[in-house]
Amino acid sequence: MPKVYGKIKEEERIEQAIASREIVKTVLDYGISQYQIQKIIYLLALELENRDAMDGVLQSLKPVLDEHTANEKPGLITT
Repeated sequence: MPKVYGKIKEEERIEQAIASREIVKTVLDYGISQYQIQKIIYLLALELENRDAMDGVLQSLKPVLDEHTANEKPGLITT
């Protein structure tokens, strides 16, 4: 069996998954609302290179975010 030097793809993906989970934990420890979680997911989806993945996430979140916007008081400026 040949010796393998460095990390195999599975090890790299596991390390990336662990780092991702640590980022999520840090954000949650900051103390954010459900709306903020949804908005962060929406904004991160806009950064995806895979257009199909981006569209899927955006289509899933759009009704939820639109519902929240409809419940806001008129005249409120949001970004």
